[in-house]
Amino acid sequence: MNDSELNALLGKARRAQSQLDLSALEYAFETRLAARLVDSGPGTLVLLWRAVAGCAALVGLLAVWFILVQAPIGAEDDLSAFWDSGQASYNAEFLN
Repeated sequence: MNDSELNALLGKARRAQSQLDLSALEYAFETRLAARLVDSGPGTLVLLWRAVAGCAALVGLLAVWFILVQAPIGAEDDLSAFWDSGQASYNAEFLN
């Protein structure tokens, strides 16, 4: 391909580009893009709150589990002290 053919091809490309009318596509582009992004699914804030709720539920379940694991040990000690002494014995740790 020589220079004159290349210049003619580039000239045709310039003329075709100047004849394009893209004003209809450019009109309200940001609005249409934002509408598509909103309709695409739950937003970041909704997903964040769902994650926070899940983490809070997990922490609550772990707290209940730790409390239930420790409760039988303390209850067993208190009951054995009550029945062995014949009267209610109070642990000094509970009074403080």
